[in-house]
Order: sequence, then structure tokens, then C-alpha cells
Amino acid sequence: MMQASFRLAGIVIPLLLVIFSGGCNQAPPAGQEKKPAEVVVTTPITGQVVDFEEFTGRTDALKTVEIRARVSGFIMTAPFKEGDLVKEGDLLFQIDPRTYQATFNQADARLKQAVADRDLQEKNTIRVRRLIEGQVISQEDYDTTVATLEKSKATVGSIEADRDMAQLYLEFTKVTAPLTGRISRRLVDPGNLVVADNTPLTVIVADSTLYVYFDVDERTYLDLVGKASPDRGSWFKGLQFPVVMRLANEEEFTHKGTIDFIDNRVNAATGTIRMRGVFDNASGILRPGLFVRIRLPIGKPYEAILISGEALLSDQGRKFIYIVNDKNEVVYRQVTPGQEIHGLTVIKNGLSKGERVIVSGMQRVKQGVQVQVKVQEPPEPPASSLVQLLRPQPAMQAAKQPDQDAGKSKEGEIRRQGSGTATGGN
Repeated sequence: MMQASFRLAGIVIPLLLVIFSGGCNQAPPAGQEKKPAEVVVTTPITGQVVDFEEFTGRTDALKTVEIRARVSGFIMTAPFKEGDLVKEGDLLFQIDPRTYQATFNQADARLKQAVADRDLQEKNTIRVRRLIEGQVISQEDYDTTVATLEKSKATVGSIEADRDMAQLYLEFTKVTAPLTGRISRRLVDPGNLVVADNTPLTVIVADSTLYVYFDVDERTYLDLVGKASPDRGSWFKGLQFPVVMRLANEEEFTHKGTIDFIDNRVNAATGTIRMRGVFDNASGILRPGLFVRIRLPIGKPYEAILISGEALLSDQGRKFIYIVNDKNEVVYRQVTPGQEIHGLTVIKNGLSKGERVIVSGMQRVKQGVQVQVKVQEPPEPPASSLVQLLRPQPAMQAAKQPDQDAGKSKEGEIRRQGSGTATGGN
């Protein structure tokens, strides 16, 4: 029985091996060949860009004035609307002026009295001068009369100064706006006593133009100053670095300004230097203290190659892309990316114009694999706000053009005069 089982196994096993080997060598059915992966490619575009660094900052008022009472007294009225725009010279607080008016009236009356006494002494001096000439009175009486006149003149000057001081204090009872700006809330209500030079009343900020303070790392500062040195023909003049800003609820950097201040030393603790930008606030929407983001351009605009951001891949910190060569084979290419503009990434090196970059289907390909290509139209070159900011304005170009035309006209006139002189000499 056992021998029969071994004979059966010896027949079945070779038969199964023949069947399986025949099945493995069979060709796949027609129409089921493995197709190459399909990818979407596009060509890179070129556009004007400028390198920049981004920082955070806070807005601040161009001028801030804390309004305080310059004389003591009770506040009678405060005829301004809190948070409103006030103009220079507008009445903000009225302090009770009655005591100061009385002091002024008293000083004015004493001044009139002193002036009358001075006039009398001048007339006496004139009479005494005639008497001394006729030797009617002694020299001592004459000297006494002249001294009395000088004393009356000094008294007039002293009382006149007291009158002017009283008038000044009387004017201080009207607390007016020292500048045009937006006023804060009222800190002291009418009916309360204020102390001279001690009681704060309110605050006014000039917000038609705003400052933005931000800290720049020392490497960026050195790059900025190095690329902006006048001996390299840069656009840098004085401290007029162009800069753009966006608010916390904005996506684009639409607010344009210039840097008018760079601090005189680097903070050794943080390795940064403070800068200040000036921005127009004609609409009055911006307020001091807002959190903003700043973009500071470094150098001049240049022509750059840009690709879609989705085509850029990462491998352990290295950035790379896949391109398709003329044989429709995938080629791995390591690149150095730059800034991003409207979903496009600047490629500083590793890519040339006209090469086909894979923007979709990268997960199904690898180096050397042949693919099926579907071409996608490249996007339009993006408009960089920094490039537009650094581009000369039409008004400036129009202003330069007449000067150039005048120079050419003058040069032609000089040439014509020179040729005429030569002809006359012959």
C-alpha cells in the first residue's frame, strides 16, 4: 500500500511541475501590455524678480503729543469728540479763566500807572535840564531828577513783563491742539481740578504718515549696504531704501514706503539692527501699534526662471525636480530654489529655459523611466510688487527726457557752431 502511494506521488508531482512551468512561460494576452506612466509637463517661464528678506514690525505714529494743562484750575468745557481728527489750534479744554483774567487786569492797570509816572518824570527832567543850564538849581537836584526818570522806566519794564506773563497764563487757560492728528479719549472730565504741568488730559497722534519699526539681522544689513553702495551704481541714495508692507489681514504687500532711519549700532544681544520705514496713511485706516510684515528688497531686479511650486520636491533637505528629455525619459535634477511669487518658485540654478518640467504625476516616475507626456501651457509671468516699486516712475522718465533732449540739442548746436567757425577760418 505504501509503495503504491509513492508511485502515485512520483507521477503527480512531475505533472504539476510541467503544468506550472507552462503557465509561467505563457505570454500576456494581447492589449494588456504595461503602458508608460502619464505625466503632465510644462516649460518654465521667465520674469523680472528681485531678492528680498521678510521681517515683522509694528507701526508707530510720526508724532505723539501728550496734552497737559499748563496752568492750574477747574476744567469748564472739553468741546472735542473723542477719537476724532482735530486740527492744529482747535480748542480742546477750557480752564476757568476768571482768576487769570483778574491778574491780567491788575497787571495792566499797574502798567498804565507806571507809564503815567514815567511820562511825568520825563517832563520833569526836561524842565530841570533847562534850569541846570541857567544855574537855577544845583547839580544834586538835577541828578536826583534824572535818576527818578530812569527808575520809572525800569518800573514800566518790570510791570510790563508781569502783564505779559499774566496774559500768557490767561492764554494757557485755552488748551489747544499743538498739531493736526487723531485725538484719544478724554482723561479728565469737565468740573475736575487740574494741576499745571502735572495732569495729563489726552493724547494726540499724527497719523497721516506712519512709521514702521523692525529689526534686521546683521547678515541682511551687510548684504543690503554692500549691494547698495554708490560705487556699484546702485539705486541707493542717502537712506531711501524702498520697502513694502502688508497688514495682518492682507495677503499681498501693497503698501509702499521708504526707509529713512537706520540705527547707529547693532544690538549685540540679538544680532539685529533697528530700521524704520515711512508709509503714507492718507486714508487714515492705519493706527499706531499694528502688527505688520515687511519685505525689504536686496539689490536690483533681474531676469529669473520660474516654475510651478508643485513641481518642486524635497529629499532630505535637498530640493529637486523631474524633467523629461527628448526621448521622453525622466531625468532627476537637483535645483536651488529662491523666492515664491503667486504660486511660482524662482529657480536660481539647475534648470534652463525650454526644458520640460513634470508638474503632475511625479509619484509614479523615477530616474530613467520612459513616460507618456501631456503638455500644459505655462502660466503668465507674475507681476512683482517689488519690481514695480524699483522701476522708475513715468513722471521721472518724462522729467529726464527733456534734459536729455536739451543736452542733445545743445550738443548739436555746439557742433554747428564749430563747423561754422571752421568755414569762416578758411
